[in-house]
Amino acid sequence: MSLLSDIAVPVAKLVNAKRGNERAMENPRRDTDFFNKNNFDKSFQTEEYFIDEFQVLTVKCKESLNRHVIFLHGGGYVLRAVRSHKNIVERMVKKYNLKVTFIDYPLAPEYTAEKAHDIMMKAYKLVTAENKDDEFYFFGDSAGGGLALAFLQEMRDKKVLPFPEKTVLMSPWLDITMTNSEIKDFEDKDLLLPVEGLIKAGKKYAGNIDLKSNLVSPIYGNMDNLGKIMLLFGTNEVLYPDCMKFSDMIDTAVGTTIELYIGENLCHDWILAPLKETEEALDSIGKFYLE
Repeated sequence: MSLLSDIAVPVAKLVNAKRGNERAMENPRRDTDFFNKNNFDKSFQTEEYFIDEFQVLTVKCKESLNRHVIFLHGGGYVLRAVRSHKNIVERMVKKYNLKVTFIDYPLAPEYTAEKAHDIMMKAYKLVTAENKDDEFYFFGDSAGGGLALAFLQEMRDKKVLPFPEKTVLMSPWLDITMTNSEIKDFEDKDLLLPVEGLIKAGKKYAGNIDLKSNLVSPIYGNMDNLGKIMLLFGTNEVLYPDCMKFSDMIDTAVGTTIELYIGENLCHDWILAPLKETEEALDSIGKFYLE
């Protein structure tokens, strides 16, 4: 999951964030709509589609290059995108001249991973067909990062083309079982993520799928031939152990490379916060896509 609301204070002041996040995950709001196309500045160009009533929104500007990011938001698979996600999309378009497509994939508890992957496949095929000259990349934070990696593995196995050349994973949630024995060492450091809340949300999202299936926990999948991956995470989050494990797996994979960006003393999904480190990380992400 990502931060469950826009962060407006330093992490040190987030006293009851973990408890509040757990409550939000148990009773997720459905009345927010930050990615309504009318919320974007008129200087942006938007193209909107709906697949089974799920929004697929492409945002670009007249200077946009043929470099196209598929954007998957975090939120524990139960929460909608927040304003900070929209801010990142606008920055990618305005500062780095990228095209960005936001897929409002199905969320639990109303839907499960099976429906999310179905919508992802239909949306990806639609967007690539409508933008035949573009190079495609993925971006996913937290649960969106888990979905991005799981979908990459599915695309590879099903030989779906065009295959994304680059993927950015920000604090990805790679194992919904949360059974890594090292996680307990980070629970006191993590002011945001409630482990028990994550486990409950993960089970709702998985539905009838095995919790260790790579469709929902991609850390159990094959890491070969996934292209170039940039992995960002903080040292003060419970997902740190699985991110390190994933990095080690990529080191021995074939056809996959990894670029690590570790935020010292930073929390989960810190790029949603107004921090100096956020600016630096987003510039590194932009450079990764453009190089």
